[in-house]
Amino acid sequence: MAIQVQVLSSHPLLSWAVEKLFGHLKDFPVRNLPAAATEAQAMSCGNSPRLFLLDGCSLNTDLGRLAQRCRAQAPGSKFLALLPPENSSEEEMLHLFFWGIDGFVVLHKTWQAELPHAVRSILEGRVWVPRAVMAACVAHMKALLETQLLPGHSLTAREAQVLQLLMRRLANKEISSALAISERTVKYHVSNILSKLQLEDRRSLRLDPLTLRTLTS
Repeated sequence: MAIQVQVLSSHPLLSWAVEKLFGHLKDFPVRNLPAAATEAQAMSCGNSPRLFLLDGCSLNTDLGRLAQRCRAQAPGSKFLALLPPENSSEEEMLHLFFWGIDGFVVLHKTWQAELPHAVRSILEGRVWVPRAVMAACVAHMKALLETQLLPGHSLTAREAQVLQLLMRRLANKEISSALAISERTVKYHVSNILSKLQLEDRRSLRLDPLTLRTLTS
């Protein structure tokens, strides 16, 4: 079964290059949805889940918030950000990762060789992010636990997995799918996590950058 992929870019040459690249991958069936220059155009293709390729060079918007809106309209979708070299810092990638972006490809000379590997990884349920970004994510989670966790309490292994996905703004249904557990079980874990961390809701799970740098320096 072909995998639905949609490029969201206002740069027609990039859209053409991506579609041409996938067209040559005979062992990797991809159904290219019409490239979209705007969010509205993308959503006009329906609400079926797909892999969105978000062009960080031409889209004049925060890619993380864009992904969140697209996910709300097309539940189950995945997101790969194509970033210009000048806007691909660890801090920027971490920001986008916490908004639910699943992977990053920097548009340098070898991006076309890297892109198929990134797509395969994401569609197989993994992420495609630099090690430094993953390390920063772990540091963020550790800092959160050190500052918020009730004395004498700890998270179970499953709660830690759920927390990682909560911090990336995934909905309960997406967490359920990622961990192969029921939504009811997810809700149970979320309730326990928020209680142990003394938080009212999941929006309080992310520390501001200044606090994070202070705690992890």
